[in-house]
Amino acid sequence: MKITTVIIRLLVLASPLLLNDLYLPLVPKDATMLTIVLDVLVYIGWQTTLLYVAYEAGWFSWNSLGINLTQVRQWLWGVVLFACVFVAYTGITIAFMFAKKYYGITVESFWYFPLPQWHGVYVFLYVLYLSITAGIYEEIIYRGIAIHQLKNLTSNTFFLVMASTLLFVAIHWSMGPGTWIEAGLWGALWAYLYIKTHSLLPIMIAHVLYDVASIYGLHEAIAHSIGL
Repeated sequence: MKITTVIIRLLVLASPLLLNDLYLPLVPKDATMLTIVLDVLVYIGWQTTLLYVAYEAGWFSWNSLGINLTQVRQWLWGVVLFACVFVAYTGITIAFMFAKKYYGITVESFWYFPLPQWHGVYVFLYVLYLSITAGIYEEIIYRGIAIHQLKNLTSNTFFLVMASTLLFVAIHWSMGPGTWIEAGLWGALWAYLYIKTHSLLPIMIAHVLYDVASIYGLHEAIAHSIGL
């Protein structure tokens, strides 16, 4: 398969999120319902349509993604992976906040989905929606399908990890250097683990749990609790 074919396929699959950040800055921060509607149209509708087209066109098969919902061990490994990543990124967050407080060094990051002023249950459901959709769609596309397509060019693990990670960072292009670092670190780790284990489910679970913790700001809360 030609490299141009693989690149075009990946850009087509990534197009919803590559274009997503073009209009999100135009949406008022307090327009939560509008943000949700746009997110459903783009994240669910557009991406699902592209996944269906890609599947029917034979770009990937569900069996090739290594998603086995019946294996309890995979679910447990997902929780363990989340715990490891959460501890690691909490340490990184503390380092960033220390550098900002004592040396004036800032690593900017922007988030388009602030928590709305709703009842706690509705806020949790909102966070759960954002986390589950990201954990499912981003892992299927930017780890599963991306690596499956890139394997048509090479079996070199370093290339597969770097290429899929760069694409994953690219879809967060407007969210600032802090998010690029975050997406780069975990994108590379998850890509490597997927290549070595051929199992996407634990990574999806870790991604969902990580986003829940991240959206709630648990990293920053821990850092603030120690005086940063």
